[in-house]
Amino acid sequence: MTFEEKTIYQTSLASIPNYTLLECVLGLCFKVITILLQLPYEYIDNNPIPTIVFKGRPRTFHAFITCIIFAFSGATNALVAFNKSRFSRLCGYYAMASMASALAILLWAVCCTGIN
Repeated sequence: MTFEEKTIYQTSLASIPNYTLLECVLGLCFKVITILLQLPYEYIDNNPIPTIVFKGRPRTFHAFITCIIFAFSGATNALVAFNKSRFSRLCGYYAMASMASALAILLWAVCCTGIN
């Protein structure tokens, strides 16, 4: 491989986006909220609850939204703090734990909806 070919190969590899886990959490939070805004919903105690997965389960939906908000705030704080400080790592762990909790709540709601 010549020097020019090697330079072209390295340049093409550098142009591939390299996403971190926290960027994926942040993007997933945006996508979940966008999807939730498009779903049909019903009002329970003056609160809109999506009827597809969380029908009749307003507390489960509120727990899900709370976990999504915590994951978003943790990922944002960790990505804004560019240095690898203790605070940045703590926010990253916080975001990943919150996203895992949100996914567990969503899976639980889907299973309960499927059983009924």
